[in-house]
Amino acid sequence: MKNILECAKLYEKLLNKDYVFTIENGFKFKLYFASDNFYHLLGLEKLTDIAQLHREKPNRIFRKILLEKIKVQDIQKSKYYHIIENRIDRFEYIIDLLNFDSSNKIIVDFDVNKLTFNTKLHNTKFVLYKHIENTYVHLTIGKKAILYPETFIVENGS
Repeated sequence: MKNILECAKLYEKLLNKDYVFTIENGFKFKLYFASDNFYHLLGLEKLTDIAQLHREKPNRIFRKILLEKIKVQDIQKSKYYHIIENRIDRFEYIIDLLNFDSSNKIIVDFDVNKLTFNTKLHNTKFVLYKHIENTYVHLTIGKKAILYPETFIVENGS
């Protein structure tokens, strides 16, 4: 993707739909996208020097990005933009993760206690991931009342 606005427009097409995944043993789970998930998927909370990203609820920030009340330039001027730039550049790969096929991988019953570093992924139940163009893209799926897209992670590697 080129910028945060394009990411928001793509994400808007995913909203209010149930995505049903069936894995090898016949186990099924359903994922639901809501507007307030966009904020964390792209890591906008990391841009702590942009006040307008911290004054409102995530769903309102998503709408303001779509309406261009929060502009592409506002996001890109952050001194922390480099932290989320790969997420924005590769956000279109989320479609590849949702079009689940044999090239996708999944971690079922993700155990945060096995990580050797601190994380905020305490609600994670599944991780969808795929290797695309020398990049690993991950969609973590958390569970509260329903399964939801928790965060989008991009790692360079072959």
